[in-house]
Amino acid sequence: MRAGVQYGPRDVRVEDVPEPPTGPDEIKVKIAYCGVCGTDPEIYEGDFGLMKTEGWPKGPKIEGHEASGMIVELGSAVQQGYAVGQRVAMNFRSSCGACYYCRNRMEHFCEHVSIASGAFAEYAVYKESCIYALPDHVSMEEGALLEPVSVAVHATDLADIQPGRSVAILGAGTIGLLMVQLALRAGAARVLVSEPVAEKRALALSFGADVAVDPRTEDVLAAGLELTDGRGFGTVIEASGSLGVAQQAVGMADKCGTVLWMAVYPDEATIPINPFHLYANELTIRSVNVSPYAFPRSVQLLPKLQLQPLITEIRPLAELPKVLATFRKSGSIKTLIRP
Repeated sequence: MRAGVQYGPRDVRVEDVPEPPTGPDEIKVKIAYCGVCGTDPEIYEGDFGLMKTEGWPKGPKIEGHEASGMIVELGSAVQQGYAVGQRVAMNFRSSCGACYYCRNRMEHFCEHVSIASGAFAEYAVYKESCIYALPDHVSMEEGALLEPVSVAVHATDLADIQPGRSVAILGAGTIGLLMVQLALRAGAARVLVSEPVAEKRALALSFGADVAVDPRTEDVLAAGLELTDGRGFGTVIEASGSLGVAQQAVGMADKCGTVLWMAVYPDEATIPINPFHLYANELTIRSVNVSPYAFPRSVQLLPKLQLQPLITEIRPLAELPKVLATFRKSGSIKTLIRP
C-alpha cells in the first residue's frame, strides 16, 4: 500500500509499505480521508512535546489520526456486529480498561494505551473499540472530523457552559469553530470570537457568534467588556495556540469564570500568571487532553453540526510532505488527505 512514512524531522516520504496485519480484536479500514491536525506539522518538524516522552514510538512511523473509511477486514474475535463494506470513523487510541487511570475514569491517561497503525495511508488497523459506524447522512469527508469533534465535546464538558452563559473563543481554526457551534448548543447566550483571518471570522458569525473581532486591529478586551456589560466572560476558551493569547484569556474572565486552554503549546514554554488575580476573582484554569468518553456522543452530533464549511481543501496522499511543510502558512481550516 501507499503511505506517508516519517523518518525524522521534515522527512516524510510517500512510498510503498506492507499493509498492516489485522489482529483477532482488530478491524482493517480502507482510509477514505485523513484530516491534518494542528499537531501534525509539529510532529513533522519534530517539535511536538510528547515526542520527547518515553512512550513515543520511534520512526519510521505512519502518522495521521483524524480518519474515516470503509471496513475491509474483521479480526476473528470481533464481537460487535461490524461488517465488511461498512462506513466508519475511528478513534486512534484504545485504552486498556484495567490500569489505575482507566479504572478511575481517566482513560485518556491509560498506562497501556494502544495506538492505531496510522491513517496517512491506504489502509489502517484499529482495535474494535475504536470503530464507530457513520450515520447514513454523514459523508466520508465529514466523518473524518469525528476526532476533532470529540475533542470539542470533551472541551465542552470541561468549560462549564450553562444556559445563558457568555463565552469567548480565541482562535477560529477547526477547533475554535466547532466550539462556537457546541457552545451555542450548550446554551451560550453571548459568544465572542477573536480571529485574525477574515474568512474564519465570517464563518464564526454564520454559525451564530454575536461578535467576531480582528485582534490585529481591534481591542479584544474592550469588545468583550462591551458584549458582557462590563463584566467579562463566564467561559473563555483559548484555541489559537498562542502563548500571549493564553495569558490574555485569563484577563477576559468574569468572577468565578472558567478559562480553558485547549490548544497544544511548546512543552518548555511558561506563562506569567498573577495568583492574586486568580484568588480575587475565584477563577478556574483548565486544559484539554484528547477526548475521553466523548466519541459515542460525538457520532450522534455529526449530523447536527455544520462540518462541510470547515473542510477547506482535499489533497492527494502524494502531496502530504508539501502539505505538512507549508501548513502553518496555508490559512486552511481543515485539510483532508485522500489516499
